[in-house]
Amino acid sequence: MSELTDRYVGATLRSIPEKQRADIEAELRVSIVDAVEARVESGEDAEAAERVVLTGLGDPDRLAAGYAGRPGYLIGPDHFFAYKRLLTVLLITVVPIVAVVIGVVQAVSGDDFGSVVGHTFSVAISLIVHMVFWTTLVFAIVERSDHKTPANEWALSDLPPSLTVAGTVKFGETIATVVFLVFAIAAISLSQTISPLSADDGTPIPIFDPELWSFWFPFFMSVLALEIVFEVVKFRIGRWTWGLASVNLALNALFAVPAVYLLVTEQVFNPVFFDEIGWGAEPASNGSLVVVTMIAIAGIALWDVIDGFRKARK
Repeated sequence: MSELTDRYVGATLRSIPEKQRADIEAELRVSIVDAVEARVESGEDAEAAERVVLTGLGDPDRLAAGYAGRPGYLIGPDHFFAYKRLLTVLLITVVPIVAVVIGVVQAVSGDDFGSVVGHTFSVAISLIVHMVFWTTLVFAIVERSDHKTPANEWALSDLPPSLTVAGTVKFGETIATVVFLVFAIAAISLSQTISPLSADDGTPIPIFDPELWSFWFPFFMSVLALEIVFEVVKFRIGRWTWGLASVNLALNALFAVPAVYLLVTEQVFNPVFFDEIGWGAEPASNGSLVVVTMIAIAGIALWDVIDGFRKARK
């Protein structure tokens, strides 16, 4: 049995209930082997026969739904599995990130624990409702307007990589990283205009030094945009290489080195913000906040670089 068949079977079984997997795996593998052998006996090449058989079986998620007896649609069957995959990624990545940020902002602004939890929970629920509604609406429109082309045409190239193949780039990881980078760019761009604190004239008091907008914030947003391009290229290649690991090193250095420099030279945080919340100017200069932020940035960058070279080596 080749790796391609193993990947197909694995992709099918991932959405099958645990108690049904053993029987379904045995049945599926036998049917694949029988179909491939029949084509080989008729004169086809074994590898080509395998690809024809697997392609004929179709989307593993759709096949799994048939085995499990589940309907493969919400509004209609054509786009259901793409809808399901996208919505799952959005809910497990965007919602937790936004909830954490809202909670931190509320805590920094001096709200009590109950208010922080209540407001964070309220925002998270609202975000979930909006994500489900708008995603469903878009797919409903597409489902009803796309009649000329196969909406959910599937190919072997859509198979996820085998879990046993080290260094492969997974679709879910790529989506999660891109969503995080987009959120980071948005957070930087909105940091000057959105703040829990305001001056007497109603002007927001940003947590970061406004002088950073003269050069450094546009620079960091550009580096994050390059990171998004890097993630897309990495996914298209399909696995880590030494070249990708080297580019990853350069991108991490482009972000981490200036960030640490700005923290050391006390150019990141806005002293006015911390004065307003009663912390004094120390957190914005040489306080523990600066130290913790430097350690976090350096640690994340170092780990990401090491992980990239480790995956490239494997």
